[in-house]
Amino acid sequence: MAEADSQQTEQCKALTTSGERCSRPAQEDGFCHQHDESDQTVSESETETESDEQTESEEAETTDPEDVDTEDVDVDDERIEGVMAVRRTVESTAGELIGHTFDGVSEISASEDGWRAVVEVVERKAVPDTQDVIGRYEIELDEDAVVQGYRRIDRYRRGDTAVFE
Repeated sequence: MAEADSQQTEQCKALTTSGERCSRPAQEDGFCHQHDESDQTVSESETETESDEQTESEEAETTDPEDVDTEDVDVDDERIEGVMAVRRTVESTAGELIGHTFDGVSEISASEDGWRAVVEVVERKAVPDTQDVIGRYEIELDEDAVVQGYRRIDRYRRGDTAVFE
């Protein structure tokens, strides 16, 4: 397993017809299944530069949790516990309440009378799963996280890329 982690999949070194580097993973010879030595290739200096850039960007994306300064952060433990209680209630009851398979919680917010949660359920399974019909439901809860009611606010196919309002 450690051996697999240390080996990084290299990118094919061939150039596409548009002059860009092929994005497929390379085999042992440095080319993907579609290219070979007869294809134009990226120069060695370009390959090294790309590797250096990838390494730098990977390093920049990680943050050590111990390096984060949390002294000035005001955390309201009661509020967090309330949100977690609402989440647990919604996760455990949404599927049964709505009558469809629970898929996830997409929003929890405080309201004047308690809490409001938006959940997603699978209203119709399909193959491929990107064609599943997902229903977004708003569930209203009181201050004690007891469900008061729900309503469907939207339906969409799992693969849709439209932005929600």
